[in-house]
Amino acid sequence: MGKEVFLPVRIERGMLRELTQLGEKHGYKSRSELVREAIEDKIAQLKGVEIVKIRNIPKSKAKKEILAYIRNKDRVYASDIAFDLRLDLGLVFEIVDELFGEEKLEEVR
Repeated sequence: MGKEVFLPVRIERGMLRELTQLGEKHGYKSRSELVREAIEDKIAQLKGVEIVKIRNIPKSKAKKEILAYIRNKDRVYASDIAFDLRLDLGLVFEIVDELFGEEKLEEVR
């Protein structure tokens, strides 16, 4: 990275206490180290944000695609289904709930 600069930042006392406790718990040398890492992580996350165009397909078709997607997997999350199939997350949750009700899915513990 480049030359460091001082950046005054205001945060609430409670957040400062939490930051101090978490930093100590996880072995950070200082709060500044933890804050710098958090900022770097957030920048990387924002740079990596991927925009996905949601497909508008009938619910019956989405249900068939979800069943096919899940079929050969040991464990899958609704967010993965929505992302990979480019479906609305709310629709995925609705369909998954129906599939549980129809006993076509079982919860993994």
